[in-house]
Amino acid sequence: MRVKVTLVRSDGSHDDVVVTADAGARIGEIADTIARVDPTAPGAQGRSRTLEAQLPGQDRPVRLPADAALGEAWIGSGAFVASVEQAMPGFDYPGSDAVRAAVRIEGGGTVELTEGSWVLGRSQECDVVVDDSMVSKQHLRLDVSDDVEVVDLGSANGILVDGAHVQRLRIEGSQRVVLGDTTVTIESRRPSTITGVTPKAGPVAFTRSPRVEARYKGEEFESPEAPKETEPSEFPFLALLAPVLMGGAMFVATQRPMSLLFVLMAPLMMIGNHVTQKRQKRKRLERDVARFEERLSSLREVLKEEKETERSVRLREAPATQHVYVEAMRHGPLLWTRRPEHWGFLNVRFGLGTMPSRNSVKSGGKGQLMKEYQDVLDKLVDQYKDVDGVPVVENLYDAGALGFAGPPARVVGSLNAVLLQLTGLHSPAELVVTSIVSPVWTQHLQWLTWIPHTSSAHSPVEGHHLADSASGAQRLLAQLEELISTRLKAARGGQRRGAIAEDAAALERGGEIGDKSKADTGTKSPVPAVIVVISDDIDVDRARLIQLAEMGADAGVYPLWISADTSGLPAACRTFVEVGQEGPRVGMVRLGRWVDDIVLEEVEGKTALEYGRRLAPVFDAGAIVEDASDLPRSITMPALLGHDLFENPDAVMERWRQNLSVYDRTGHGVQRKRPGSLRAIVGSAGVDAQHLDLRSQGPHALVGGTTGAGKSEFLQAWVLAMAAEYSPDRVTFLFVDYKGGSAFADCVQLPHCVGLVTDLSPHLVLRAITSLRAELHYREHLFNRKKAKDLLELEKRGDPETPPALVIVIDEFAALVGDVPEFVDGVVDVAQRGRSLGIHLIMATQRPAGVIKDNLRANTNMRVALRMADESDSSDVVDVKDAAFVDPSIPGRGLVKTGPGRVQAFQSGYAGAWSTRAPEHAKVEVARLHFGREEKWEEPVVESDASVEEKDLGPNDQQRLVARVQEAFERGRLPIPRRPWLDSLADVYDLTRLYQRTDTELLIGVADIPERQAQAPQYFHPDQDGHLGVYGTGGSGKSTTLRTLAAVAGITPRGGPVHVYGLDFAAGALRMLESLPHVGTIAKGDDTERVVGLMRMLRDELLRRGEAFAAVNAASVTEYRQATGRQDVPRILLLVDGFANFRDDYEVGAGRSEWFEAFRDILNDGRGLGIHVIFTADRSGAVPTYVRSLVQRNILLRMTDDGYLAFNAPRDIVTPTSPSGRAVVDSLEVQVAVVGGTKSVQEQALATDRLAESMRRAGVRPAPAVKVLPAEYSARELPPSVNGQPVIGLDNIALEPLPFDPTGTLVVAGPPGAGRSNALVHIARAVQRANPGARLYLFGQSRSAIAGEIAWADVATGVDKVAEMAKDLLAAVQDEDTAPGVVVMIEGINEYLQTPADKPIQDLTKAIKKSDHLLVAEAETGSWGATWPLLSEVKSGRRGLLLQPENMDGDTILKTTLPRAAKGEFPPGRGAWIARGKSLRVQVPLVLGTDG
Repeated sequence: MRVKVTLVRSDGSHDDVVVTADAGARIGEIADTIARVDPTAPGAQGRSRTLEAQLPGQDRPVRLPADAALGEAWIGSGAFVASVEQAMPGFDYPGSDAVRAAVRIEGGGTVELTEGSWVLGRSQECDVVVDDSMVSKQHLRLDVSDDVEVVDLGSANGILVDGAHVQRLRIEGSQRVVLGDTTVTIESRRPSTITGVTPKAGPVAFTRSPRVEARYKGEEFESPEAPKETEPSEFPFLALLAPVLMGGAMFVATQRPMSLLFVLMAPLMMIGNHVTQKRQKRKRLERDVARFEERLSSLREVLKEEKETERSVRLREAPATQHVYVEAMRHGPLLWTRRPEHWGFLNVRFGLGTMPSRNSVKSGGKGQLMKEYQDVLDKLVDQYKDVDGVPVVENLYDAGALGFAGPPARVVGSLNAVLLQLTGLHSPAELVVTSIVSPVWTQHLQWLTWIPHTSSAHSPVEGHHLADSASGAQRLLAQLEELISTRLKAARGGQRRGAIAEDAAALERGGEIGDKSKADTGTKSPVPAVIVVISDDIDVDRARLIQLAEMGADAGVYPLWISADTSGLPAACRTFVEVGQEGPRVGMVRLGRWVDDIVLEEVEGKTALEYGRRLAPVFDAGAIVEDASDLPRSITMPALLGHDLFENPDAVMERWRQNLSVYDRTGHGVQRKRPGSLRAIVGSAGVDAQHLDLRSQGPHALVGGTTGAGKSEFLQAWVLAMAAEYSPDRVTFLFVDYKGGSAFADCVQLPHCVGLVTDLSPHLVLRAITSLRAELHYREHLFNRKKAKDLLELEKRGDPETPPALVIVIDEFAALVGDVPEFVDGVVDVAQRGRSLGIHLIMATQRPAGVIKDNLRANTNMRVALRMADESDSSDVVDVKDAAFVDPSIPGRGLVKTGPGRVQAFQSGYAGAWSTRAPEHAKVEVARLHFGREEKWEEPVVESDASVEEKDLGPNDQQRLVARVQEAFERGRLPIPRRPWLDSLADVYDLTRLYQRTDTELLIGVADIPERQAQAPQYFHPDQDGHLGVYGTGGSGKSTTLRTLAAVAGITPRGGPVHVYGLDFAAGALRMLESLPHVGTIAKGDDTERVVGLMRMLRDELLRRGEAFAAVNAASVTEYRQATGRQDVPRILLLVDGFANFRDDYEVGAGRSEWFEAFRDILNDGRGLGIHVIFTADRSGAVPTYVRSLVQRNILLRMTDDGYLAFNAPRDIVTPTSPSGRAVVDSLEVQVAVVGGTKSVQEQALATDRLAESMRRAGVRPAPAVKVLPAEYSARELPPSVNGQPVIGLDNIALEPLPFDPTGTLVVAGPPGAGRSNALVHIARAVQRANPGARLYLFGQSRSAIAGEIAWADVATGVDKVAEMAKDLLAAVQDEDTAPGVVVMIEGINEYLQTPADKPIQDLTKAIKKSDHLLVAEAETGSWGATWPLLSEVKSGRRGLLLQPENMDGDTILKTTLPRAAKGEFPPGRGAWIARGKSLRVQVPLVLGTDG
């Protein structure tokens, strides 16, 4: 705050100074600063000082208490002050030792107090001691003077008046207050002697009074009717002649004498009538004259009376300057009564003079009136046309500018009078005064420096309002020009001020008010109006000044121009005062009138200075603007809460116990008188601390603040203050930081903290809302069980089970709402129900636009606005625009609104400093006050020691307080508060540490269940769920999920066994499961035989179980075990890793589709028979609808957003940043457990091996493996014959010897290296083993590899020999006496095409096909595709062995379609055995190079 005072030194010298300090600055600090910085007479250093102050109107100075705050109204502007040492003797005056107050303590005595400041508290060092454990050591201060002011000193339980907390209380009379559990009555007593000294003067809040203004409307009088001129009348001779002639004619005609009588009487009648009329006119004129004179006399009396009435009323319409002065000096009801809606706003009174009367006389035409009487009437009207001795008034808006012409010594009195009227009748909130004058005028107008109108907080002019130098004038002129430009743009131009009629002038306006035809809405001037005093001799561009005068009026800027003579005034001064040698006069340009007989009203400089000082401390109570200097620029938390709390944990515990926030858990708790509060100090409101109470002022709060406004520091200060005041038994905190976690710094280490949630996704926000609702349900059930209606009732009982208030602090609330609109509904639900249950919200945001919905606003009574980005944001939070104009250089400055009423400015506490017990001095600035500037007094220069090294400051205030609170919590052995909000799921869980005991529920992982405020294992229930789908992109954990389910399937000590089989169509991630004993087979996708073997085994098992389960009416394997008592019947899990690849390979195609059909049969019937499928896929589209319809439950790992839509599952639970294994199961967030509890696959493999070893030791029986064809085996492993027929090899279905008919033709085909030669040798030996009498013949090549492998009956090499042997064998075959058993082996049959041997071999082939002999022909696969007759004859038997065939080889060679297969499925010696149009995969034994 800024205080203008006159500093009086001990030597009698004095200076006007401005002291700028926050309202909390102590009087002693100000006195020390003045003594230190005064360049004229610096005071002694190191001695305690205070101020002696004498305010205008006081008869002696008052010694002020050094520890009193400046803002406590101990001193105000206009005072005379002196900085004195406290050791100096003070002033004694009559009654200074009289008892002025009494304090009566309930259950104690009465303490009487004299004038001064006294401290009440529990400490024995206090002036008034109260023995109550709930009263703080220093609880309050009593400032005793004419009344008693009670000030809270930051006590734990505060001051209660009628059940409500008060920070400051003024007592006149008697008042009961409650301190802790003690009632204290404070009584103020009037002094017995009148001292004339009022110690507290301070800033004076003036309430403007309503004023009924006198108005003289004026009347129009009817003038008396003056006698009119009469015309002279002539005798009617012509009228007389007519009856004479008529009578003579009648006599002639009738001869009667009577006719002559008519002639005689007619003239007599005419003469009589003429005489009578003349007499009547004379009489009428006499009556008119008498009536006129009577009425004229009456009108003269009325006008005379009305003239006096008019003069009297018009004098009251425009109060005299002396009247305004007297009222201002006593702060009377006339002060500042003119308001913008009043007709007299901006009216000024120059003095008294003769002005036109508002009364008028209405007169008729003058044409026929008698002149002598009309002259009398005109003289009367002229006599009362004007009224002398009435105010000469002008309106600034109408005139535009006022001029004052004459020598300074003669003009200044009139100028002072006008300025005094303006400042005495208009509030500084609606009119401000500036000046651009030369130094000549500085002394005359020095009094302007004191009035509040030159330093108004409402002023549109920034900085100093008074300028007496060229530089200052240039600065002020530029500001005024900018103001005019801005306002004219808003008003869209100005208006011309031309000539006007008398009745339109300001001096006649009082007579027009109330006229229905002229509605009055007040002034047209912009507000606040700006008065500019301009002297003609200032060194500034005159053209700019004249332009300001011309344009200013429409912008509310009104010059008062001072010039030595009238010629120096600009034309814009449409009304001016001229003080010349012939006397003063006022010229009114617009009326065309001079007021020559004016008696100017003048105010002397000394009188004006007294007026200015008296008005200096006064401010408009109806237009309060928070002065930024009233608040400290920063304040530390130790300065607010006390250093003890930051240094001693015992002080923290004592504070908690004073607040009754620690429950007695020994069973001896007592019921409390009242429930606790959540009142805490968050900053400074100037003189007093700023308290916020979520419980009484909330229940919820909204905090707004743009970047750099100090929002995070404020939240930290609030949380720390509540933690220091109350234990975790009373309050706990849950922090939600949408963008990070730095907003709450070390506050998360408080024992009150029950959770910190950062970087929220939309899912986590919904999780939060669900958790909050769950907490509401928990508390509702608790209150029902305790039969308590709300938390407050339970607190009053002192029940240790009372849950603490849960304060949920949410940072970046608006961003949260923008990303997750559903969050608002949840918050509203909590807001509506949370008050009685003890749940409070503190919602902080940068941009509150759209956040405060009506239903949320109804429950968010407490709102705090730090610096906001714009006016609309400020209005959204605190309903005023002020927060948009907070100084950006002052973080933590803000406004708080705790319900209906005025918004309070405050400075937030700062917890990030490194405070010590050294006193924190408020910033005090002192400057010498000149007319046009302020000269700051600088601090004395103190040389610093540059050699001092910087040292580690250690923990800051926040860290210190958190540490002390933590220590107090541990020393008090308080229980850890319940956590309503659990941490997010861990990234990994070890399945061996989770509950897994039976095969009816197989562990998946850990699920987050916010509805129950729990995180519990999640299971797959095979009997109910049947099958399970696992969906996710690469790296999301699909294979890991399968491994987890496979591993837990072996941990079933309380259930039956589980056999696990797998189809690995992915990257081989299931291979590590092979070490587990209960895992039968893991078939890779390219191992067709093993895949087919597994599917065949499961199909057969499905058929077998179908009959067995139906026989005992079992609907599941569990029921079957119970019905038969066979607990060893295993449940079977089929794992399919990469379902899409499995489907692509097996859904269609000969020889494979049947196995996919078997898979579908398992999906259809497996659940009831204990065979369950768990498959993985990367998206729903990879799984056909009919498969998905058979799978009731799914595990949804990380996928694209669209992937979740197919399952109607929330898509924001698992995000791209979620760890592997994070999934959605039944709309719950689940983390899939893994073996070993590690993310490393290698470590998981090692852990799986250790688990396998443990299972074997525990007696887990191994599952039967799936058998497949061996890649190599010996012919000895085959029987000599099967059903009398030789054996070709092992088939892949039954894995048993496959016999063949040793007659007809047989094709052996294959690519190089496929084992064709080995097959020929084996077939020959197989026939010989089955029929030892068989004769073997070989048509071999010149370098045959098989010629020496068997004891052939004959071998032919070369075309000729082959042709010859073929003919011989043809004859033998055709001979009926030849015994069966001839076997012809043709090696490379394609070599004989188109040779001499072609025809003999062809004939032999035909003959053998008709006999019981056998012909085996071998060639590469490509050779068999030709259509030569020889080859066609051999192939026509449609029987043969196709080694390592391609998919089309069966159709090309033997007209039989082969199942689709990959080339890698056929090792050497493996091929397709084709006979009778069907194919079967066989493995031929390795015989080549052996002894057979």
